[in-house]
Amino acid sequence: MQEKNISGKKINKTITSEDILGKDVMDAEGGFIGVAEKIFIDSKSMDFIGISVDKGLIRSGLTIGKSYINKIGEHAIFLKIKVAYDIKGMFVFDKDGKKIGVVSSIDLHGNKNKIKNIYVKLNFPIFSFKEKIKIPASHIKNIGENVILNVTLSNLSNK
Repeated sequence: MQEKNISGKKINKTITSEDILGKDVMDAEGGFIGVAEKIFIDSKSMDFIGISVDKGLIRSGLTIGKSYINKIGEHAIFLKIKVAYDIKGMFVFDKDGKKIGVVSSIDLHGNKNKIKNIYVKLNFPIFSFKEKIKIPASHIKNIGENVILNVTLSNLSNK
């Protein structure tokens, strides 16, 4: 049986939209991000540029550029990164372990997956009448199950 070719390329070494759409999207740590719902192709160069991920009814979707995709497997799409937007809803603790609040939104550096600032909805109004504060990425020590800061709550209130 002769191999099929399109534009001089063997199609048995390609993937189709069916190989992408509807697949689970997993981050670099194996966490479920959502389901691939769209494929983006540059209209001029016809190059694959990324996918859109449906995160469910409650959470807004996101787009993932091809440079963040590690592998398109048989059952899932694996990313090279942990998606920054996934910290929304995480608890934030200062370096002394005091719970400050919950991440309500984030600012990224341009189109990168790099956090610039996080906005935290406070548990209690400690900063006069503010309900939300902006914390720069430089104050973040660790992101895991929660966000841990490298400063104390009192250091934040003095800024």
